[in-house]
Amino acid sequence: MSKDPRIQDAIKNWDANVIILAGMSDKKLVEKLDVINMQAVIAEEKKIDSSAELLEIWWRQVVEARIYKAENNIPDVPNEIELANEEVERPIVKTKKQKKLLNNPQQTEKAQPTEMNNNTASNNQLSLFE
Repeated sequence: MSKDPRIQDAIKNWDANVIILAGMSDKKLVEKLDVINMQAVIAEEKKIDSSAELLEIWWRQVVEARIYKAENNIPDVPNEIELANEEVERPIVKTKKQKKLLNNPQQTEKAQPTEMNNNTASNNQLSLFE
């Protein structure tokens, strides 16, 4: 076994790494495999054995995560950036909808007759008790 601390850490945290990876979308896992393969080619060309060994471990963890994800129907976990984007976009979308309603008075006019019909219906129901 290598004395490289990165390799020792990857092996020590194998299960945790697989679980974290399993939360990613399959598309991202495939992209990770592609990147790892490209890095492995470079590591072999430059004869960097410790990097090649680490990349092989990472590759095996990603493959294991894809299998684990498929066998256990694990849903994708949104990453922190996606969650932050949603929080930022939510008020923007709400503001756009409000501006659209303000700029398009035809929609508000259509809404008013419905409200009037509801009030008339309420009045008709109340007249039954008078």
